[in-house]
Formats: sequence, structure tokens, C-alpha cells
Amino acid sequence: MAVITFTSDFGTDDHYVATVKGKILSKNPNQQIVDITHAIKPYDISHAAVVLKSVYKEFPEGTVHLVSVDSVREKSNGVALLLDGHFFVGFNCGLFSMLSEKEPSEIVEIDVEQNTFPAKNTLAEAALALSNAGDLKKLGNPVDQLVKLFARQLKVTKREIVGNVVNIDRFGNLITNITKADFDKILEINGKGTRYVIRFGRESFDQTNTFFSDVESGDCYVLFNSTGVLQIGLNKGNASQLLGLGIDAPVHIEFTN
Repeated sequence: MAVITFTSDFGTDDHYVATVKGKILSKNPNQQIVDITHAIKPYDISHAAVVLKSVYKEFPEGTVHLVSVDSVREKSNGVALLLDGHFFVGFNCGLFSMLSEKEPSEIVEIDVEQNTFPAKNTLAEAALALSNAGDLKKLGNPVDQLVKLFARQLKVTKREIVGNVVNIDRFGNLITNITKADFDKILEINGKGTRYVIRFGRESFDQTNTFFSDVESGDCYVLFNSTGVLQIGLNKGNASQLLGLGIDAPVHIEFTN
């Protein structure tokens, strides 16, 4: 029996999350369910994709990720897929296409009942079936590809990386789509002695930090976080508010020899 994770835009003020989990547990009281978050911004599939992409690989292969975001989207069918050894169950609204550059190894369409709570009445059942058997073919008919949406793209050249803020966490940290892998690659291409400047808003930094605590309380830091992307934050403060930056704010890294 595989772990089921649960991600939604339901929030925690109402009964919705408990209802879906109750449905699963009524079928199998021993099923392990791990909440990733239920604080996805309402209907914001881009936010859900950023959060899910950051964490799903931390779970063992075979984990089933139940995702219910923008469940009222018109004409959005249910879908289940296998990607990077993980199962995903949710709506075919483009969210899953933003998780990886890889294509899923298998996709099936799930017939979503026309009701007001498909997460409970359809997706929960599908997630439980996958947890028990791991067989996508039993859930529906195969489909060739997902509905595709394109995540914000990096511009990477020998002299610069241009990215964007793609998420703001509850601490006000600005999470970008600039990866350490790309940053290190450009440094390697330019060779020893390469210098760089990181610019965002009215700020500029010529070095990255290793830890939040490298700077004094109230000061700004720039580091590559545990998921390998550039993060801009304020030690014990809210960087988004202080800097006046939000989602899509540009972040530039300029390289010079």
C-alpha cells in the first residue's frame, strides 16, 4: 500500500479536506495520507505546480499524489498518470504538464462524475485504487498527452540569466525559477575568476549566501535553497513586502570576467 499525498486549494476553514480524507479512510482505515498543503491560492494551478514540483520527489517512488485545484474548471476531465516513478491524480487542466520536462510514461483519463465534489466522489477513489494496486489501466482509457501549459521560462546565455519570482512562501521569501545547476554551468563556461551581480527591484548582490543566518536580522539574503533554486529573503522579515516584489518580478544575474 503506497502513501497518498493530498494537495488542494480548499483551505482549512471548511470541511472539504476532511471529507476527502474521510472518504479514503472509510474504504481503508490504514491508508497513510500526507497533507502537502491546502493553502494553494484558489484556482491557481501555477502555484500548485510550483509547490508540487518542489516536493514530490522527496517521497518514495510509487507514492500517489492526489491534487484538487480549480476543481470547477469547465470541461476539465480527470486524469491519472505515472511520472518519474510517481502517480498523480487530478484534473487535466495543464497543472501536471508543468511538473517536469519529461513526458509521463503512462496517462489515462478518468471519467469524472458530474457533481459538486469530484475530489471526494471520483479522485479519492482513483487515488486509493492506485495506492492498493498501482495499475493505471484499471482507472480509464489511455490518452496520448496532457493538456499543456508552459511554466515561466528562463533566459540563459553566457553573460546572463533572466528569471522570475514564481512563488512567495508564508515567510515572504521570493522563490525564483533560477536553478543552481544553470548558475553553476554558466560559471563553469566563463571560467575561473568570473564575477556576477544578482539584480532584483532596486537591489543588487555580488555574492550568494549559504545560510539565512549569514546576514543580520532584518537584512536581505540571496541563496540557493534546499530545492536548488534561487531564493531571496529577509532574515526574520518579509522580503516581498519590504522589497515590493511579487509573482513574476524579474531577477537578473549578469556575469563578467
